[in-house]
Amino acid sequence: MPVMATTSATTTTTSVPVAKKRSQALAITRATLSNARMLVAGGIFYGALIALVVGLIYPTMRSINLAGYLSSNVVSSIIGSHLVNPTSFASLMGIELYSAFGCLLFGGIVAYASGAAIPLNIENGTLDLALSRPVGRVQYYLENWLGILIGSVIILLAIAFFAWLATFLVQNPDLDWQWFWLTQLVFFSFFFFAAGMGMLIGSFMNAGRASGGLAVGIIALGYIINIVGSLSSQFDWLLKSGPFYYAPTTQVISAHQLTWWYPVVLFGAGVICGLVGLFIFQKRDLPTL
Repeated sequence: MPVMATTSATTTTTSVPVAKKRSQALAITRATLSNARMLVAGGIFYGALIALVVGLIYPTMRSINLAGYLSSNVVSSIIGSHLVNPTSFASLMGIELYSAFGCLLFGGIVAYASGAAIPLNIENGTLDLALSRPVGRVQYYLENWLGILIGSVIILLAIAFFAWLATFLVQNPDLDWQWFWLTQLVFFSFFFFAAGMGMLIGSFMNAGRASGGLAVGIIALGYIINIVGSLSSQFDWLLKSGPFYYAPTTQVISAHQLTWWYPVVLFGAGVICGLVGLFIFQKRDLPTL
């Protein structure tokens, strides 16, 4: 009889390594920082430029008698403060970097970034993608807000670093570092207000540029209110209604004077604006692409 040969095939199984999950901690915050990286870089650039220029031109500015010019009501209203010693290094740093114009410049950057944060994600469709995952609107909104605040801190730390470098360009700078960091805190309170106000505007708008532009427009309106209100005592009520009145950064760094509840007002206004924006964002109907 024929013999039938049987063969048995052996199979080996190889285990496929499981792909590692990407870290999801504060993913929305990191995305917000990435979207605002050019604005943050712009804030760092202008902070570095102004601080280093102050160090370079201070010897020349000190030799010029600017006391009469800088003590005028018009100039004081533009910079947002009355200077006691306008020829000191701290005063010049306060005029060029921490004046009301500085709040307008850097606060405008923060306001634009926060105002455009959510509307930009609506325009490019990433909002729908994010909310389709187990991410609620509250978390999404708060992480965007946190990303803007982190960007503000980065700008502030960069300004502090370049202001420190500028002191090496000056002989015997009269910069009191305790009051310098208090100035940074007041500056941050203005940034905090700008971020909260921008988040409020972005909570009900769909176009990124329009929302960011409106947020910057409100900061600019506050600057105009500050100038008009500083021209005469009859407009004190108008002056106190704007955010610049509660951020006397030049006064803090140059005259070492600070009313403690001024930055509290800005922090409180920023929290109120941000929470109102959160309520609106939760209730609104989001557009579908």
